[in-house]
Amino acid sequence: PEPEPAGRVFGPVHELFTVKPRDDVNMQALASALLYLARARLETMLTDTASAARAENEVNGAKVWPLEYLPSKTPPPVNPVVESAPLALRASALLAPTKPELAPFLPYIFGKTVIVRTKEDAHTFRRSSKGKGVKIVALDGEVIDADGAFGGPSRVFTAQQQGPRFAIGA
Repeated sequence: PEPEPAGRVFGPVHELFTVKPRDDVNMQALASALLYLARARLETMLTDTASAARAENEVNGAKVWPLEYLPSKTPPPVNPVVESAPLALRASALLAPTKPELAPFLPYIFGKTVIVRTKEDAHTFRRSSKGKGVKIVALDGEVIDADGAFGGPSRVFTAQQQGPRFAIGA
C-alpha cells in the first residue's frame, strides 16, 4: 500500500465558510451575492499541502487548492466596511471560516470586490476614490467590473441560483 499523503483535505469551499450575520443588509441577498462571486470556486477542495491536493485530485478528480500555494497567508481585514455612505462592504471579510487557517483563502476567492445595497450605490461608489479598480456587486443584482464595465445578462445574479450554497451564520 502507498503511504498516506502528508497534509489535510479541508473540504469544498462552500462547506468551509459561513456568511457572517449583519443587521444592515438583506442576508439572503448577501449570501446570493457571495455565491455569485465565488461560483467558480464553490466545489474546489481546499487542502493544506500540495501533497494532499495531488492525492485528492487523483482519487476524486476534484479541482484542488493547497494553502501552501497561496502567495500570502494574510487573512482579510476583520472589519468589512470600506465606506459607510453608501455602505460598501469588503466581500472577503463577510465570511467566517470553519477553521482559522482557512481565512487566507478569502482574499483570493473574492479579490478586491465590494458589496453595496443598490445599483445607485454601486455607481456612487465607483465614482469615488475607493471605487477605482474594484469589482462592485449590488444586492439588487448590478455588477460593475473592476475596469468599469457593467450591464448584460451575465452581469446580474439572482437569489434563485441553484447548486451549493454558503450557510448563514447564527
